[in-house]
Amino acid sequence: MSLNLTDIKQLLAGQQSKVLRDNRFSVDMSVWNPVQGQYVYISDYPAISVSTPTTEIQSMPFEFQNISLNVPIKRQNSNLLQISFYANESLAVYSTLVSLIKTYGGEAYNFNQNINQPTVFTAENMYNTAIRNNVCYVRLKSDQGSSGNSNENVNYVGYSEIYPRAIIPMDFNSQSSNSLASFTVLFNYARTTTRYLGEI
Repeated sequence: MSLNLTDIKQLLAGQQSKVLRDNRFSVDMSVWNPVQGQYVYISDYPAISVSTPTTEIQSMPFEFQNISLNVPIKRQNSNLLQISFYANESLAVYSTLVSLIKTYGGEAYNFNQNINQPTVFTAENMYNTAIRNNVCYVRLKSDQGSSGNSNENVNYVGYSEIYPRAIIPMDFNSQSSNSLASFTVLFNYARTTTRYLGEI
C-alpha cells in the first residue's frame, strides 16, 4: 500500500472506502454455557463502548559484532478486551456473564455431575474445553451503506477463545439524574482478526 496523498484521500473519502466512525458498531458473541449444555448468543447488541486491547511484539536482546538491538520473538496482548453494556431490568446479559465467570472458574453448579474445572489438567482435560469455540465480533457499521442501508456491516474485529474474566462493579446512586444503568466486562482471548487482515 502506497502512502501518497491520492491513495489516502481515496481510502478516507472514496466510493469503495470511507472513514470509519467510532460510534457505529454492535457486538455479536457466542459463548458456551456449561450449565445449559449449549451456546448462549448475543446478537447485534448495541453496546455502549468497546476498548480493543493493545497488540504488540515481545522482543529480546540480541547482539552481533558489538551492536545490540531487540529482535521480535512473538506477538503478545498487553491488556484485556473491555466492553461496556447497557443493563436492562432483568439483568439478562449481566447475569449470564456472571454465571459464566463462576462456571468457567470451576464453581460447582450440579453436584451430581462432573463440572468444568479448567485448572485441573488430566489426560482428558488438557485445555479448558468450554472456551475453545467461544467467539466475539465487534461489527463495524457503515455511515452510508452501498445499498443505502446505514446499518450495513463493513468490517469486524473478531476475538476467538474468549471468556469473561472480570465484571467491574456496577454503581447505583439515588441522587443521580436518572441516567441509564450500565456495566463493564473485561475479556481474555487467544487470537484476534479482521476481515482484511494481511491483505492491505
